[in-house]
Amino acid sequence: MGRFVVIAALLVVVAVPRAHAVPSFGRQTGLPCEGCHSGGFFPELNNYGRMFKMNGYIWSAHEEQSYEPMPPVSAAQTWSYTHTQKSQPGVSNLPTVHFTSSGNDNFSYPQQANFFLAGRYYGHLGGFIMGTYDGANNRWAMDTSDIRLTDVQSFGEKHTLLYGATFNNGPSVQDPWNTLPAWSQLIGSEVAPGPAASPSMSTLISQVAGVGAYAFWDQFVYAEVTPYLSGKSGALSFLTAGNPKDTITNGVSPYWRLVLYKNTGHHSFSLGQVGLYDTVYQTGSHGPTNNFLDLGGDIQYQWNSKPHFVTFRTAFIWENQGLSAAQAAGAATHASADLHTVQMWMSYYYYNLAGITLSLFDIGGSRDPKLYAPAAVSGSRTGSPNTLGGFVQLNLLPFSRWFDLKWPALPMTQLAVQYKFYGKFNGAGSNYDGFHRNAWDNNTLYLLAWTPW
Repeated sequence: MGRFVVIAALLVVVAVPRAHAVPSFGRQTGLPCEGCHSGGFFPELNNYGRMFKMNGYIWSAHEEQSYEPMPPVSAAQTWSYTHTQKSQPGVSNLPTVHFTSSGNDNFSYPQQANFFLAGRYYGHLGGFIMGTYDGANNRWAMDTSDIRLTDVQSFGEKHTLLYGATFNNGPSVQDPWNTLPAWSQLIGSEVAPGPAASPSMSTLISQVAGVGAYAFWDQFVYAEVTPYLSGKSGALSFLTAGNPKDTITNGVSPYWRLVLYKNTGHHSFSLGQVGLYDTVYQTGSHGPTNNFLDLGGDIQYQWNSKPHFVTFRTAFIWENQGLSAAQAAGAATHASADLHTVQMWMSYYYYNLAGITLSLFDIGGSRDPKLYAPAAVSGSRTGSPNTLGGFVQLNLLPFSRWFDLKWPALPMTQLAVQYKFYGKFNGAGSNYDGFHRNAWDNNTLYLLAWTPW
């Protein structure tokens, strides 16, 4: 049943932990985590962090030479614990995950191990390349990666144009505002149940690769267009190496992004629009295809007045689904459907010490008893993808006061406690899967320790 069975069978949270504050950036810029990240906590960026990314990761304390005195390499490990309100039946031990006999109290050691080639490579060329060992699946794979070639031109005394090319492996991986799927979640368990449905903007990450162009006029108007190709084969496929190709696209999948942005004093505000169109084979890499159009918008406000950092943001994505191939294959009841996702986010950080985040999210869409069929834990009794929930999260940087660029591992170590809750899951509150599991049975306590080196 192609793409849809894969999505419906997921037992992972859509957004997994993705480290972004790495020691190689610190060595290059001479700055601690707070230089780029909100209060020092990844993955949220402040204004400097957004400009550092848009300028191709090349800003350096060593501007007198065109390359870094040390290779831009670093690594990280993630250790975690997951406990759901009700255990998951039929879950077996995974290579680095220990489950108790009840299918609960899951320790991941490690959940992930990451290696980075991140920073300035040479001249105006820089990037963020991440390779990840996934403990749950016992495999190495290319993770979110973004390589850039950039420059800045002045026009008279008042106007500037920052422009560049981005080579990346998924729509929104390259985005500097952290409101879209690639960076919209701080952390998440890899073993807790997750919603059955997500838009193409999420599912194509690490499934495709593309080369795009972008421009930022007067640090106010941002525009980007990136065409993506399937990462199954070809010259771009190394950016998706190690990832099972669950979604194989046909032809070019264009992605576009427009943002109005203003940063002044302690305040920054952005208003954005985003879109993606892709056609996906129903099965394999040949034959009938389904098509998807994602349209979205986002708003973000940040107040940065050290030692306080506050963020308010919201993002909306609507997807129109053309499912003629799925209907012909008996995998969908209707030839067309729609899906939407909404996330609201509020966070407060006290610089280099602690932070709290509250997020609410809503997933909704067309009912389809074939597309969203009953199945234990991951299915839908009602044929609906509708999910309503949120999370509360506490973050700590307990050792940041001892930051030292020569030995950043301990000061950059981040601890987090997250509680995710659901009022509705895959279409219902009670007995949502047809096997007597309730939405709140998937409420999850998640503990994280993240250490770079």
